[in-house]
Amino acid sequence: MKTVIVYYSLDGNTKSAAKSLAEMIGADFCPIEPVKPLVSKGRPTFSTIMTGGAQVTFGICPKLKEFSADLGSNDRIILGTPVWAGKCAAPVYGFIKKYCKTHGLSGKIQAAFTLSGSGDNSGCVKQLQKLLPDIGVTVSLADKSNSLSADNEKKLREFAEQLNQ
Repeated sequence: MKTVIVYYSLDGNTKSAAKSLAEMIGADFCPIEPVKPLVSKGRPTFSTIMTGGAQVTFGICPKLKEFSADLGSNDRIILGTPVWAGKCAAPVYGFIKKYCKTHGLSGKIQAAFTLSGSGDNSGCVKQLQKLLPDIGVTVSLADKSNSLSADNEKKLREFAEQLNQ
């Protein structure tokens, strides 16, 4: 089964998880990239976090760069997102609205992984399952700054095992 991991990463946490998962299941990975990044250099600032939170709260979707890969040629898409204000990151929401609804990718997104600084990913998972009803397998990971992140590798391996069944 040809699989691609599509993800957005603000400061590298989700990208790192996407790369690890891609190695575990033999998948390609493809970033969701806003035309105007929230962070141009260095780490996110308080202002960056407030802007991202406002985007998800008000349903604002940043304009996204076009994908170089043909996502539709994959049998399965796994979605990766950080959790912002209890929801998926605005670029991921924009991807869902633009590509899943208009390019017919909704049914191909069968799994998702989320990363949260607080460790509470439940609201984001519920949002994703409502937007994308074919998501059956999910895993909630913790941001590397959270002590719960020590379990991330184990959780990713278990997630990979579920995906390979």
